[in-house]
Amino acid sequence: MSNYYFLMCLLPALPDTLGDKMPMKIGEIAGIVGRNVHLEDLEAACALLHGTDVFNWEQKDQGRDIFLEGGLLSRQDIADNINLPNYIRIFREERERGIYRPYIYDRLWELYYSYAYGVAQRFECRFLIDYLSWEIELRSALTAMRIREEGGVLEDHAILDTFRPRDFSNLITQLKNQRDPLGAERYLDEERLRQISRCEGIAPFSIDALLAYVARAAIYSRWEAITQDFDIETYLWHGGSM
Repeated sequence: MSNYYFLMCLLPALPDTLGDKMPMKIGEIAGIVGRNVHLEDLEAACALLHGTDVFNWEQKDQGRDIFLEGGLLSRQDIADNINLPNYIRIFREERERGIYRPYIYDRLWELYYSYAYGVAQRFECRFLIDYLSWEIELRSALTAMRIREEGGVLEDHAILDTFRPRDFSNLITQLKNQRDPLGAERYLDEERLRQISRCEGIAPFSIDALLAYVARAAIYSRWEAITQDFDIETYLWHGGSM
């Protein structure tokens, strides 16, 4: 089992509150981790970092000029569709043949989650197994909430429906009590931070602890960019969020 004493001591402490200034840019953090992670853990780290790439590629594909730092693909890679991971290439090929879903990017996220969860299982990465399964189940619960409120067929929006959603009723209740979309998104990310803490385990220098740090850093980095001129379409993380 890999231990990351030096690397975990090298990385700066993260903010206490969403919206506070990051001590280091998320792109720098991702670069440090990518350069120093042990070879046997590299694919698990890449699987986590690719979540940002999926978001960025989806935004570009929909014509939005939105790019979050911290993934493995550069803005130019995404603009030119080069160095794309296999699951994005598969999505593009499937779309050419026709994807029959109300929201076709559900299939993109399904392909990403299938890839990332497969990596987690293959390398027995406890953090990724537990956190990704929670994230997939959360997405299913949020989708079910929208279907109940707006209509539609749940199966048409399913993401890896082999996962059995846990009880998110309290989370959904708290979410509905938020005053506005920004408050709801903040509540979701605060819950994500709590779940990351539950999933990282007790070994402070393990690969699980390192990946938990990166997952936290991505959330704090996104909120650092949010100002009073909040644009829900710009900052809302559609991959597993509202």
